[in-house]
Amino acid sequence: MKLYPECVPCMLQRAMMFCRDEDDRTKREIMRRLCKLFSEKISKNITTTELAFERNKVIEELMDNRDPMKDLKEESFNAALRVYPTLKNYVEAEKNNKERFKKALKVALAGNIIEFGARDHRVNLKKLEDQIFDVVKGKLSIDDRDEIYEKVKNSREILYVTDNAGELVFDKIFIQELTRYAKICVSPLSRPVQDDAWIEDVKRAKIDESCEIVPRGDFIGIWFDKCTPEFLKKFDEVDFIIAKGMGCYETLVDHPERLEGRIALLMKVKCLPVAKNINVPLGSAVAKLL
Repeated sequence: MKLYPECVPCMLQRAMMFCRDEDDRTKREIMRRLCKLFSEKISKNITTTELAFERNKVIEELMDNRDPMKDLKEESFNAALRVYPTLKNYVEAEKNNKERFKKALKVALAGNIIEFGARDHRVNLKKLEDQIFDVVKGKLSIDDRDEIYEKVKNSREILYVTDNAGELVFDKIFIQELTRYAKICVSPLSRPVQDDAWIEDVKRAKIDESCEIVPRGDFIGIWFDKCTPEFLKKFDEVDFIIAKGMGCYETLVDHPERLEGRIALLMKVKCLPVAKNINVPLGSAVAKLL
């Protein structure tokens, strides 16, 4: 997705969140370097992913902490664990296979609210259960769950691309449902980046006990030019792909030739540029077959 003007202050705001525990001198230097970077890189052709990747390189160069969101990820993970039994029971109480699938999908989608730093979005971990059920019980702005169900039913192997670390607890509920239909491969990041899930987060959620883990690299979303070879191989081999979050949307939308109706996108629309691009209201929940 090409950069919108509104993306720039959002990226700076996220940068401040990443370096929130640094001293003022370091923060000023990070902001100075980022302003210089942005003035050189911003154009009508640059994508949000490319600029965010360059931003993160600057931040990592100036900070010793390689996982600055670790405490916040830990807090969100623990908050999700407290809600997990209620949501698991909610899904398992449904006896109809298709309806149980659709409920499990919506639980995983609802987990996508657990994201920090987006200018137009706030999550309250103390009221997480209420916020999750607002999505679970609410209407989807794009609802392709019936079509996604048919794709899953006819798949032998599915690739599940994760987003934020805290939502893995809710992904697990959906992944357990998916294993009724196909072999599941889960793809987190190869190392900590922002508040996204990486290999160790997946292991902590114990998702690796029932799924193959295929790390995809150290960037947000699915950036084909920088994906690991093992991810690209798996991407091309599997029958169907489920991708979580705005980062996946932003990286996939410019590559329609790679989609071919074999990717389901699950996301909460948490910023105005993505809302404009996909043509739904800000705050929408989306289950879209790409």
